[in-house]
Amino acid sequence: DVTGVQTCALPISNAMAARLAERVGALPGVTITRPVQANAVFARLPRQTITELQQQYDFYIWDEPTDEVRWMCAWDTAEADVDEFADAIERALSAS
Repeated sequence: DVTGVQTCALPISNAMAARLAERVGALPGVTITRPVQANAVFARLPRQTITELQQQYDFYIWDEPTDEVRWMCAWDTAEADVDEFADAIERALSAS
């Protein structure tokens, strides 16, 4: 049943969002702007870093004036996906 699959998947996506926030929240240049309550992470980071990351990863700038982005995790997001993205964020920040 699709509803059952979606319900079972929610904890995975939520856990991956929490993992992402934990991995990047302490990086210099990243500010987690809202509590992670579901599968979304809202953060501010330098515009140059956003531009560089968007060349490889799809995500939205949630609030242009403040450079706040929204990163989403899905039912099939794996720990390796989160770690790869967190590493890319760290690399992009250190290159700025």
